[in-house]
Amino acid sequence: MGIREQGGLDASASRYDAEHSTSTIRELERQFERGELSRHAYFEKKQALVRLFLKATTQPRRRRRVENYDGD
Repeated sequence: MGIREQGGLDASASRYDAEHSTSTIRELERQFERGELSRHAYFEKKQALVRLFLKATTQPRRRRRVENYDGD
């Protein structure tokens, strides 16, 4: 196996799947309803999953910073 082997990692391989996060959120909610999770643990985990979902479903645009080095 060479260092520069052509293997299966492309740009989309590291993206988190939105469907997976949706199903994970549903399972988390079921666990909370059954009383398996404390309220604090539920909100911590849900917050992380929502962030992953947003990363998977949106592409934020970065604003260019305009820096005025001339002082005008």
